[in-house]
Amino acid sequence: MLAPVVSRALEPSLGDGAVGVIDVGSNSVRLVLYERASRAPTILFNEKVLAGLGDKLTDDGRLDEGAMARALAAIRRFRLIADSASASKLTILATAAARVAANGAAFIAAIEREAGVPVRVLSGPEEAEMAGQGVLCGFWQPDGIVADLGGGSLELIDVAAQALGTGVSHSLGTLRLMAEAGGELDTGAALAREALAPDGPLSALSGRTLYIVGGTWRALMRLHMARVGYPFSVLHHYSVESDVLRDFCELILREGAEGIDPDVTVPRSRRTLIPWGALVLKEILDRGNPKVVIASALGVREGLMFAGLPEEERRRDCLIAACEELSVLRARSPENAAELVAWSGEVFAALGVTETVTERRLRSAACYLSDIGWRAHPDYRGEQALAAVSNMALYGIDHPGRGYLAAVLAQRYKAPAAGGATAMMPARFADRAALLAAIMRLAYVLAPGVSGILPLVRVERDSERLVFRLGDQLAALNGERPRRRARNIGRLVGLEASIEV
Repeated sequence: MLAPVVSRALEPSLGDGAVGVIDVGSNSVRLVLYERASRAPTILFNEKVLAGLGDKLTDDGRLDEGAMARALAAIRRFRLIADSASASKLTILATAAARVAANGAAFIAAIEREAGVPVRVLSGPEEAEMAGQGVLCGFWQPDGIVADLGGGSLELIDVAAQALGTGVSHSLGTLRLMAEAGGELDTGAALAREALAPDGPLSALSGRTLYIVGGTWRALMRLHMARVGYPFSVLHHYSVESDVLRDFCELILREGAEGIDPDVTVPRSRRTLIPWGALVLKEILDRGNPKVVIASALGVREGLMFAGLPEEERRRDCLIAACEELSVLRARSPENAAELVAWSGEVFAALGVTETVTERRLRSAACYLSDIGWRAHPDYRGEQALAAVSNMALYGIDHPGRGYLAAVLAQRYKAPAAGGATAMMPARFADRAALLAAIMRLAYVLAPGVSGILPLVRVERDSERLVFRLGDQLAALNGERPRRRARNIGRLVGLEASIEV
């Protein structure tokens, strides 16, 4: 038999175990532990403490003693957690509040004494660059402007063709703006209009995509999802047309977050900041006129890790990398899943099914995920696979793409596919999803989670017939069940289909 196709994910893991980032921001101090430094970061642990460093700046520009004490207590706890997880690397970042405070340097020194780790204080342009790197990490070929709104500052940077422009920083963070405006939204709007210079990154935003980063904007977008009854809960890559989101920002500014969120969709601790986030976002939309706004779950922390990867790893497709890893973790044979990618492509080619780059990526991802439900009881394999696709941390894929993956797996396992992610699938993908699922169903009775078989199954096509031809060494595989599944593929494409030796 031919040697199995080896998945890239079978190569030795990059790095030596968990890595951690402590992010000392203007509003919160957060620890994120990642399974390892990789193209598809997986979170092991995530916790934040609302220290309010930026909220407690005194009149003379000094950090409040109580806020610093809360931050240091959180950092002590986080350092112990990182040590307990045997993190191979721990990085501590500090951003706007520590950067601008009169006693910021003394506070940084106190962190270093407590944690025993040097603190990297990001400048405004560096913070913008790391936010941009985070979007490069989480999206497939992003093109637009990245805007990262924190408590102390707003960063903007252009991203295109896997490259970043020059980042800029504005003192328009929610806490800082609220303080400088004396709590008056109209005054805050005037300050934002004055700060957003016409010759900055926003001058290149018209008609492109605005990628928004930051906790307040994530809360705002989640509030919009609830407002419109969006049928899917994953926030990353949630997309809203610019005009629609501008109207929503105006609604928030009129009624406040409390007025449009009776079910407490977002935490009460975020509610007071959402109107200030809406104010800044509206000014950006008015000034930049993007076509669409997309929420990013990845930002400075992931950008820091992504920027430290080897160039070859950074250039990998984050969707395919994640699905390969899931295949290694959950499939009976990752090699077989990799073979299915190639073999399903041969069937598509024989049938004359052309694919765009996006469609080919989605087919490959679906193949890597095609056996992740095998450990479950047969009655629940479909449900398990659908739940995984609907909720797992996949990057480099939009919500319609997730819908396509869910539809393929639902049909591969003959599971109900109503609602959730499958509702996101565009109608034009329905026939393609049914065909790929039928190909998978045939593949898994010819090669039931074992490698080395699919490469020996030739696919032949003439004007009226589709033939899956087995070599002599595979003749015994030609049973009634495979023949029935081959005929089902034929029915989908209007051809007679058979298995022959």
